[in-house]
Amino acid sequence: VEDVKVDDSSLFGDEQNELKGLYNLLGQRYDVVVTNPPYISSSRMEGSVKQFVLKHYPEAKSDLFAAFIIRCLELTEPGGYTGYMTPFVWMFISSYEKLRESFINEYFINNLVQLEYSGFDGATVPICTFTLRNEPTEHEKGNYIRLSDFKGSKVQGPKTLEAIQNPDCGWFYRANQKDFLKIPGGPVGYWLSSITTSIFEDSDQMHNKAKARQGISTADNDRFIRLWYEVEFSKIRVNNDSQKWVPHNKGGEFRKWYGNQLYLINWADEGFEIKNFFNKQGKRRSVIRNPKYYFNPSVSWSDVTSSKNAFRVFQQGFIHNGCAPSAFGGDEEFRNCLAAYGNLNYISELVKIINPTMHFSEGYFSKLPFTSKFWIPETSQLSEKCISIARKEWDNQEISWDFRVNSIVQTQHDLLEDSLEFYKQFWKNKFFELHRAEVDLNKLFNNIYGLDGEVEYSVPLSEITILKKESRIEGTDLIFIDKEILSQLISYSVGCMFGRYALEKEGLIIANHGETIQDYLTQVGKSESEISFLPDNDNIIPVLDDEWFEDDIVGRFHEFLKASFGEKNFVKNLQFVEDCLGKDVRKYLAKDFYNDHNKRYKKRPIYWMFSSQKGHFKVLVYLHRYTPDTLSQILNNYLREFMSKLSSEKERQQDIVVTGAPREQAKALKEIDKIEKQIDDCLEYEAILRELALERIELDLDDGVLVNYNKMGKAVATVPGLNDAITKKKVRGFDWIDTTQIR
Repeated sequence: VEDVKVDDSSLFGDEQNELKGLYNLLGQRYDVVVTNPPYISSSRMEGSVKQFVLKHYPEAKSDLFAAFIIRCLELTEPGGYTGYMTPFVWMFISSYEKLRESFINEYFINNLVQLEYSGFDGATVPICTFTLRNEPTEHEKGNYIRLSDFKGSKVQGPKTLEAIQNPDCGWFYRANQKDFLKIPGGPVGYWLSSITTSIFEDSDQMHNKAKARQGISTADNDRFIRLWYEVEFSKIRVNNDSQKWVPHNKGGEFRKWYGNQLYLINWADEGFEIKNFFNKQGKRRSVIRNPKYYFNPSVSWSDVTSSKNAFRVFQQGFIHNGCAPSAFGGDEEFRNCLAAYGNLNYISELVKIINPTMHFSEGYFSKLPFTSKFWIPETSQLSEKCISIARKEWDNQEISWDFRVNSIVQTQHDLLEDSLEFYKQFWKNKFFELHRAEVDLNKLFNNIYGLDGEVEYSVPLSEITILKKESRIEGTDLIFIDKEILSQLISYSVGCMFGRYALEKEGLIIANHGETIQDYLTQVGKSESEISFLPDNDNIIPVLDDEWFEDDIVGRFHEFLKASFGEKNFVKNLQFVEDCLGKDVRKYLAKDFYNDHNKRYKKRPIYWMFSSQKGHFKVLVYLHRYTPDTLSQILNNYLREFMSKLSSEKERQQDIVVTGAPREQAKALKEIDKIEKQIDDCLEYEAILRELALERIELDLDDGVLVNYNKMGKAVATVPGLNDAITKKKVRGFDWIDTTQIR
């Protein structure tokens, strides 16, 4: 090469001078230009630079690097080469579609290496390096190397050299760039086979068969969105159209087929508050997108995706979120097929072609090919099986509004160990049944379109998205985590202690604010004498280091075990629980239960831990049974009673110090020291609780746990992300509540 121009951004300083400097190199044209252009997105461009790019390089307006590419090509002799290192977003996303068309029609992509995201030390960036020839071509094929399967910066260079030396390695490709235009949007899908290209050519686009739409954006989720168990169940719009809270599809974690049905949105008076949510300038803050699709059944996915798709069905009654693109149309069989299609291995690969970023919006979904041969009864039946299993597993969790009863209790075995074994065997069978159905769907699609050998029909066990919390994959086996399953049983038992659930009747019992034991008996349809396990009478359950009260949580759990599995095997069953937990039940309930509860209920607990600062005094209270008298009852009936019992115990230990043997005296002195610390902690807590009790604090469940929990100040246990200092400051900034109540 006789004439090489190396452009380094340091030659010109800031981006404006960089652009002008390169633009003003008009004295000659070059055989070769090599550049690592500046990366300045359109949102970050300012003033004259932005105006300059819009005027001279409209097809490259998304980022300054794209404008540099065009300018470099202008500076290159016909048939000359330019070489770049840039983000690879230009290869796929829609904002660079005109730039791609320009490359494909006017130039030749000679060589391209697409690096893996971690291709550079200390950075996770989508990078490619490539050369363009300033000359169009019709039939010539370019060379491409795909390093996306090789993690880490150290292997990028060696794997590139290996591909050059051995084109049959599996990550070296040759492609005619004109074929890219056969795919909607013209993504640079150089690794696509002729079969995939023909699928796009021969198929209708998905937007002609299903209407994919983005949903609502509230602009203030803390104000308008709740987890369903925070509010009164009677206020959730299920069968009653007049209710305030409506099921809300908010996207959520990676989960296929069914689930992530946790949220509600305030749609009182057909969304009056959200529709009239304005800023100070009088502009509506919320965005009400596509309201005619609200409440219709759909197939949905999360906008932010992992490396695989996770499509789920939603029955009618939901409003979908801006982060939960949803496809509408067709009957139930059509939607079953659509869910199956979205969860295929092959479609995950197509998604990477159409848009390999972390976002998969409704626009990209609409560009997928509608593979009509897959829309058959066999597909629908297999999909329905997958949906049914996923739904059963979702509803088996307390956090589902369709939860009925804990599965361990439901088995009706006398020995808890037998119940657990039955549970594990049942769900292991369901897990592998779901796995077989997913494999069969992939195999069916591959057979229909002749993709055997090109796309794997196998599905890794790790990508089966049920039982994630209570199991793990080891090789080809599903191993259950006994501790997690037993902690779910204990959580259910606490629900029974408060009357949220009942052993005599499945489903929610007390789930509305202010409901009483009499309401419980009415709903269960039995008298007190007929109930095998009555809920706590005053809605206050002590959680202490010993059995200081009759209704202590450990004693109540013992009663629950006897009522559920019989008294005959109580000792065996209790020992089994403790073996699975790896600790004494009291230690678990005192130290671990509340953490588990907050994790299970996504930091919006419904059983609140009222706790002294050092945790020597703790009681649980069920939010939905809270009254303005609850704090006074904790203070007078439990805290002061506990302090009195501690004082009596201190006196007893002091007697031992006087009358006991030396060994007993030493032990008594330690016990006295411990009791004094407990009393000091309780005295401090008494002052906190007395002040709050006098206020007779009212709670409005519609405000949500985030607001209501912070009304209790230092009376409740600290939960990171709920009432820590940073979160409390955030809550004090809410303009839709009386912030003087935040303590």
